[in-house]
Amino acid sequence: MDTLLERALRLSTRDAANTPIAAVAIVGLSDTLQRLNRVAASANTAPRTRGPELKIDAHVRKMARVASASRSKGDDYVHALLHYLDSFGMDRTTSQRQFHDAFLSATLPHIYGSAEFERNRTRILREHNLTKPRHEVLVVTPRRWGKTTSVAMFVAALALSTADMWVSIFSTGQRASSSLLEAIYKMVCATPEGNKRVLRRNQEQLYLSGDGPEDTRRVYSYPSSVQGADHITTRTTTSAIMRGFARFPSLDFKWFNN
Repeated sequence: MDTLLERALRLSTRDAANTPIAAVAIVGLSDTLQRLNRVAASANTAPRTRGPELKIDAHVRKMARVASASRSKGDDYVHALLHYLDSFGMDRTTSQRQFHDAFLSATLPHIYGSAEFERNRTRILREHNLTKPRHEVLVVTPRRWGKTTSVAMFVAALALSTADMWVSIFSTGQRASSSLLEAIYKMVCATPEGNKRVLRRNQEQLYLSGDGPEDTRRVYSYPSSVQGADHITTRTTTSAIMRGFARFPSLDFKWFNN
């Protein structure tokens, strides 16, 4: 631009000596070109990222709104449940973490609720690395492997995190059911303000307050007879499990043993 302006001024100055009107025209052209040069210079020195940044900011805000709209209460419940599992003052073993992952996969439809789960089914299964919902979990380990503690931790976290949650547990006898409910109660009290949420407690029931007056979480721990359907006793438990798999071959069986 500067080269063209200088050339135009040199060529036109020779003609302007004989014609005053041409001289005036040249002065006007010179002023116009100089103004254009100043505008171009200011445009080159001004930051050029303002426009694209505004577009990116708008896109980010839009994506945030979409993400916020797609987030559901069930997502908040799952996040809170995972937080509570690490809030009981106990270090979970690798096996216990595996137990809890399996428990969570089986309870997802109950945590989200049937309507919300079906509405977000694809996303929920993808986030938890599942191809289909799992409704049963079978854990077989030696004694002193942390099964009872794992159940107590998960039930306490489930009741503390999920609105209107009801959990029913059936143990082999009164002593086992009472001990399990006592362990769940201790887990609840190990969390901040947990003891203040206890509404009712006896040998078979534990009621916890929720987020509102109508939100009451219930945990029931019942004793059951060792001898049940088909006269299954402790000596025939293994065969009963194998018969169960023969009837339901689609069940996923995992032996947790590290």
